Amino acid sequence: MTDSTMPSLTLTDALPSDAEELRLDRPEGPLSAVRIRARTEDPEDSPVALLVPGYTGSKEDFYPVLGPLADLGFTVLAYSQRGQFHSEGPVGSEPPVDGNGYDLQTLGADVHWVLDAIGVQKQVHLLGHSFGGVVGIEAVLRDPSRFASFTMWNSGPRSRGGRFEDLDAIRTGGSEGLWRKGHPDWDEASSDPVQRWFHDRMLATSSTQLLAAAHILDEQPDRTDELAATGVSLLVSHGDADDAWPLDWQREMAERAGGQYVVIADAGHSAQVDQPEESARVLTSFWRTAAAA
Repeated sequence: MTDSTMPSLTLTDALPSDAEELRLDRPEGPLSAVRIRARTEDPEDSPVALLVPGYTGSKEDFYPVLGPLADLGFTVLAYSQRGQFHSEGPVGSEPPVDGNGYDLQTLGADVHWVLDAIGVQKQVHLLGHSFGGVVGIEAVLRDPSRFASFTMWNSGPRSRGGRFEDLDAIRTGGSEGLWRKGHPDWDEASSDPVQRWFHDRMLATSSTQLLAAAHILDEQPDRTDELAATGVSLLVSHGDADDAWPLDWQREMAERAGGQYVVIADAGHSAQVDQPEESARVLTSFWRTAAAA
């Protein structure tokens, strides 16, 4: 769901030179994060955004948009969720067993833990990409006062079902099995560097994390009304070619919750990779409106 690519660069290559990679230590294993400070005279006084990646993704999915967001006056944080690329997590038992360390409540609590670990005191603009949007809803419902706004970025309101093939692929082949399900003709020898980067990222992602995320997505309830009741300003935005959730579902979610709705032209499921400048413009416009409100 996050296989957007840049023409000749891997996502790692897109990291701005002034971004700072962070290691956030915790008993279950360290989380990998990145921070870029606003490119302003007083970055400490700038608003802050936290970006949460999706299923099969990692913090690197946001590297192309970090610079444009910093240019527009925002300090931006992103992290790889537990078990994702460069982040560790508990091995756990097979989901959906409670307490395996990858349940939705724990992932939502991680959002708050990351903010605490980095020392963010002010309200933040939270964005969840794809599966990260499902986690983001959990985080907002846990403590709405922490957030100046929330963005569902290429993410939908409820389960589409149909995750059985993903679940079977992960159970039988782990991370590699899920990769080969989506890339049946994969040949590492003939692949280009960008394809190999995505392959290596998938293999470095915990199979337990992938299995848990697939379960959560398969069982995702509609929490739009709960989200609306928090009063947190909402943006629902996606690429015009997003194929993860039906586009009318995403539009209807924004309408039901009284939020903004924006479509990014010439973009797929990872609009921030396909159109980083326009994505930054849409996000910062919404964040400023939310802060003013």
